[in-house]
Amino acid sequence: MSLSNASRWAEICEIQTSLMLDLADKFPQRREQLQHIADGWQCVKKQAQGQSLNGLSTK
Repeated sequence: MSLSNASRWAEICEIQTSLMLDLADKFPQRREQLQHIADGWQCVKKQAQGQSLNGLSTK
């Protein structure tokens, strides 16, 4: 399935990743969890750039 607004999704993912990493700097006790979330946003970004929703986890 093609994603018609893939470039916008990639932009949103980059914003979210940056936000999570900024929060990790402010809340070091949550760094591991926030890094995990940031990694998830980067995964979504890669999938959006590939313009495919195949394999997109909805868990």
